[in-house]
Amino acid sequence: MARSYRDRSRELAHILDSALVRIEPLNDPTPEMIVKMVRESPGSRAKIKPCLTDMDEIDHLVIATPVWSHTIPPYTREYLSQLRNCSGKKFSVLVEMGRIGAESTIAAVREILEGNGMTFVASASTIEDDVEAKQFHETIEQFSTKILSG
Repeated sequence: MARSYRDRSRELAHILDSALVRIEPLNDPTPEMIVKMVRESPGSRAKIKPCLTDMDEIDHLVIATPVWSHTIPPYTREYLSQLRNCSGKKFSVLVEMGRIGAESTIAAVREILEGNGMTFVASASTIEDDVEAKQFHETIEQFSTKILSG
């Protein structure tokens, strides 16, 4: 999944003519750690490598994240907690799910970012099997159109 997930994010960044910032774990998790994080996912956070978190020069933030147990993964939650200078900025959310959980994950991201004074523009979801089969282009095109017009 990781490769196709990155392909989807790269395609979106290309269409939007924007930089892609990867949220990466500080340490590569073992399979056992991933299982534990999925079980503890609601509200949990995990350490990430340093990356762009100051939104001062960013007009529109697009969060692309997988769904873990119907919510935000710990790494994404940690990134969102580190964001600074968010007030008045726009944001959109793209999630990838197995089959369910998109709505609750988008709602969780919205709650955090709207709580930081950001304004929601658009959301979209893809299904993991479709992303693996490279059948996500139409969704990305429609999502980027909403972002660019928002």
